[in-house]
Amino acid sequence: MNESELKDIFVSSIESGHILDSKGGNLPFTNPEAEIRIKSEGYFGQFDLVLAVLQRNNTKAYQRTEHIRTYYEILMRTGQLTEIARTEKCRIDHISLYPVELKSNCDTLDGRLPNQIMNGILTFGRSIVVLDKKHVHKDSLKFLRLLPATIIGYTGIKDRFRVLSVFDRNINTGIFNLSKRKFTKTLLDNGIVDGIDSIYLRLLTLQRISQKLVFNELYNSNPGFLNEEIEFLHQFSTIKSAMTYRKQIASCIQESEYKKMTDYL
Repeated sequence: MNESELKDIFVSSIESGHILDSKGGNLPFTNPEAEIRIKSEGYFGQFDLVLAVLQRNNTKAYQRTEHIRTYYEILMRTGQLTEIARTEKCRIDHISLYPVELKSNCDTLDGRLPNQIMNGILTFGRSIVVLDKKHVHKDSLKFLRLLPATIIGYTGIKDRFRVLSVFDRNINTGIFNLSKRKFTKTLLDNGIVDGIDSIYLRLLTLQRISQKLVFNELYNSNPGFLNEEIEFLHQFSTIKSAMTYRKQIASCIQESEYKKMTDYL
């Protein structure tokens, strides 16, 4: 079948609850009690489908890891979740977003797929790949299970799909991670011994704000800054920012001119 046909069957499978989750219904969109909102060609056509999973009656006691995951989900995607919550009239911590990439029998699994998965991760912190029956074989799964995505395969029977592998880590920081140990050592090596914790926490706040801007700049959406973040930016604007690097760079170039290659080894 082609992509349009695979999309229709997959949507039917979601609406009918015909996705078999071998992990016992751990994926929210396979939970029969969840409400599913489906956007075709979501986010300006960047994704074949975007699933918004609403769990209004979710009263279970979250484990610590789930609390942390929900915390970062809201923190980094405040604007996106708030917009949906207003439309659906539900709490933002009951909403999960899943980008879906479809690979029909007419498609080829090539180097574009990792890029598509990373696009989903950078936008929503997760990615789902749905495979047509032709792609569900030993060799393809051996490769796909190495990728940071949840893999769902078509069984070839009516509208029934099966979860083949689950990548259950929600990626929220990625390249924005900051190692406190390395950062502290860098400051100490440069003679900074006072206020290290304060500097570290302020940089984390700046990183979080930058990350929210990156996520939402992709689709021109509202980053949804919190009041504390707005106040931080206000205080940040009062710091003297005029720094001249030209002389320092010229000095670095001049110093390197007299160094031998072995000096760098």
